[in-house]
Amino acid sequence: MGFWNKLRVTTSESINVRDDLSAGTNVTLHFLFLGALAWVSGQPFLFPSLGPSAYLLATGEKDRAEGPYHVIGGHAVAAVCGLLSYVLFANGVVVVDAFQQAQPFSPEVGRLVISGIVSMFLTTIGMLWSDTNHPAACATTLIVALGLMSTLLEVVIIVLAVALLVGFHNTIVDRVQDLYGVEPEAPR
Repeated sequence: MGFWNKLRVTTSESINVRDDLSAGTNVTLHFLFLGALAWVSGQPFLFPSLGPSAYLLATGEKDRAEGPYHVIGGHAVAAVCGLLSYVLFANGVVVVDAFQQAQPFSPEVGRLVISGIVSMFLTTIGMLWSDTNHPAACATTLIVALGLMSTLLEVVIIVLAVALLVGFHNTIVDRVQDLYGVEPEAPR
């Protein structure tokens, strides 16, 4: 009996040590890959909304949330909607700079707020109409709409990073899970 199989001890209904360590290992593999890409390329292949997507993939969440169509499609819809909103309402403004001034009724903050609201509206409708429902993509639309990653190149990198995440999961991480028995048994 291998090391991972010995960890099948479940201490309660909500904690399964083996599954939890498996999920942690799987998330680590995802971010080692994307982190290496970011480091080697100098491009933002790591950004906050990848965390929830990697978590869903690593924990074996329901297909509705983790399937390639939903993950890649949801982030693509979100990135495009965020960019459209940013260009229309807040072009040139970056959320970090705007809030650093801490100025009430700042026109820059107002533009970012409108950009964020419109991007969420468009992303929600876009994901529902395209059946690419992926909640983590709502963070992507705000990352773009608030000026954190708001160039066309950065939007392309967002979609590419998500596609690479899913591809890496479906080829490498799935193989590691099969070889070493680290696939979570009870998706949650």
